[in-house]
Amino acid sequence: MGARSIGFTKVACNCMSHRPTTWWRALSVVLLSLATVTWPSAAHAGTTPHFTLVHQNALAPLSAQGTSHFVVTVRLSPSNVPASADVTLYPSLVARSQLTPIVSGAGTSAKPVSSTGKFDLRCLRNGVATFRVTIYTHAPSTSSTCSGVTPRLRLPCATEICDGVYPLRFVVTVNGVSLTKWSLLAVQKNYVAQPISVALIETLTPSALKHPKRSWGVLNMIGHFGVAPLTLSVDYEALAAIELSPTQSTSWRGALDRALFSSLHRVVVAPPRAIDFAGLVANGLTTQVPQQLTLSENLLTSLTGRHADAAVVLSGSQSPASLLALAGAGVSDVVLPEGDLSEAPSSTLTWGAPFHVEGAGNLRALSSDGPLSDLVSSPNIEPGRRAALTLATLAFLHFEAPYASANRTVVIEAPVGSTSKAFVNDLLSGLRDDPFDRLTTLTPSFDPALIGTNGAPSVRTLAASVPSTWSAHNVSSLLTLIGAVNSYSRGIKSGNVATELRVAVARTEILATASQRQNAINTANDLLSAQLAQFSVDASAVTLAGQGTSLPVTVNSRAPYHVSAVIHLVTDRLTFPKGASIPITLSSPTQSIRVPTADPQGSSLTLQIVLTTPNDQVVLARSAVQVRIAGASVVGYLLTFASLFVLGLWWWRTNRRRPKGRHAR
Repeated sequence: MGARSIGFTKVACNCMSHRPTTWWRALSVVLLSLATVTWPSAAHAGTTPHFTLVHQNALAPLSAQGTSHFVVTVRLSPSNVPASADVTLYPSLVARSQLTPIVSGAGTSAKPVSSTGKFDLRCLRNGVATFRVTIYTHAPSTSSTCSGVTPRLRLPCATEICDGVYPLRFVVTVNGVSLTKWSLLAVQKNYVAQPISVALIETLTPSALKHPKRSWGVLNMIGHFGVAPLTLSVDYEALAAIELSPTQSTSWRGALDRALFSSLHRVVVAPPRAIDFAGLVANGLTTQVPQQLTLSENLLTSLTGRHADAAVVLSGSQSPASLLALAGAGVSDVVLPEGDLSEAPSSTLTWGAPFHVEGAGNLRALSSDGPLSDLVSSPNIEPGRRAALTLATLAFLHFEAPYASANRTVVIEAPVGSTSKAFVNDLLSGLRDDPFDRLTTLTPSFDPALIGTNGAPSVRTLAASVPSTWSAHNVSSLLTLIGAVNSYSRGIKSGNVATELRVAVARTEILATASQRQNAINTANDLLSAQLAQFSVDASAVTLAGQGTSLPVTVNSRAPYHVSAVIHLVTDRLTFPKGASIPITLSSPTQSIRVPTADPQGSSLTLQIVLTTPNDQVVLARSAVQVRIAGASVVGYLLTFASLFVLGLWWWRTNRRRPKGRHAR
């Protein structure tokens, strides 16, 4: 009985020890199964739904039957979840002011004219769906797209009067959440008699260097459109940064070469904003005005081998005096920001023609289109939709005066660093087959015969600008700096230091207060002083053995580049038969020469050695060297002759005492 009890107890204990393990295993399997089922939904729920308009055809040309279509590509997030779309068409726009709420995303309050209704996006591939929307005026098309979906929009108009720009609203529902974006569509049926000229200027500024890979992509994409007339504007700050970059210079040069490979792609100079051209002339620094332009031109040629066209693209606030200063430097055509004008041409119907500026003589000007230039660089609009908005806006500008008697030019500035290769690709691809627009370079648009055409004013007025102030110290110190940098730069035979110094000088010529300008001048002076401090003359004492002995001179250089200089020897107690000024090229850390001397006076002297630039205007180094002269005295000559006499007498007497017939024995 006792044994059975013990055995039962042992068995019971073993059973209890296994039950918790089995229970936890079963629970783990259940929890894992639930997690497997619910995890994708939970992951999607944690992602904020959104969609991107990757691409949209901005133009819908109507056929003879009154039908057309446009293709749309959207990217969804989260991907591979239930999604649908609804496209709505609104009445065509009649005023440019109506474009603003479409671009901003606010949309229009007008009643829609047609809608596709909601349709499922069953053609998703990795979250990307492409569908085609059919437009018709009478009979709908029967073609289908997106796995059987047939979205259609009806234009309630006669075929002959349907041309125009229409707002589009895209409502995409992603995982049950509806999202809205606005765009534009240009519809064309009638023949376009007078397309507008589009001068697209891709601007290369230092901001492009902050995102080099994106900028290289834009430049490479420009190179793919070799048959499209395009313009690239450059400033010396960006070009100098490229030239001075030790790691990225090669990549930048390659991208620029590809962008400018086509002869249809032109380059123009664009000085940095806020250069005080008027202040330079007013303070006797007139020669610096063309330097602001030639600096960019020289760097452009050095980097690409290309030369700039005549037009100059300006930024920042300009005054009539500034434009007169540029005209005095030989500039005849400029592009101004329309914000510089008292009335923005884009806010009127009289844009697109060159004009003179009141108070600026015969200088010809075009103004960039402010709203379009802002649109192409907007970071808040995805590249595909931004390109569609830009193309449709250009079409709208055509419809403002479809039968204009003379050519009209719209100038768009697109920063290389603020666009993308996807945007450039969509924009240039759209312009290639666009009947409303044609790409052009700047030069034809400055034709004097176009001034005052289509009712545009022949003279426009600049908005008021704030003049800068120059102190007397600004002027004197800048003149000294310019002379020193020019002198030193001429002696530099390798490296990029000359470029760095000239850019530093150019930056001092800014539209600013006197103290701000002086700070820039001091910075440039510090840069020059740092270069000059790399040279020295060995001051070790020298001993000349006598008449005609060569004088050794040693110059030390820590500069990592070759420099031409002149050594000047200054003393009135020693002459130099081959001249006291000796040209030298400093190409190693230590450079020594030997200078023939003559007519030393005294037993010692102090020799001043001065190292200067080739034109002697800047002292690189100087030193005072003690020179000892080992001369021969009268006593020395007498002792020498006495010694020779004694030696000769000894030899004579010794030779007489020698026995005869000595060799015979």
